[in-house]
Amino acid sequence: MKQIKCSEMGGPATCNVILTGSTAQEMIGNGWKHLQEAHPEGAKNIMSNPKEVNDKWMADFSANFESLQDA
Repeated sequence: MKQIKCSEMGGPATCNVILTGSTAQEMIGNGWKHLQEAHPEGAKNIMSNPKEVNDKWMADFSANFESLQDA
C-alpha cells in the first residue's frame, strides 16, 4: 500500500490529508472521493478539463505510483 498527501496529488496546497491505495487506480478513486467531499470546487474544475488532460494526469500518476511512499 502506498500513500500521498492530497496536496501532492494536485489538491489544494493546504490539504495534508493522507490518501492511500494498493494500486494507482484505487488511490485515484480514494483521492477523487476525498476531493469531491472536501474540495468540491476542485472536483468541478477537474471535470471541466479536456478529457486528454485528465487522461494524461492519470497515466503520469499511474507510471509513478510505485515511487510513492509506503503506507
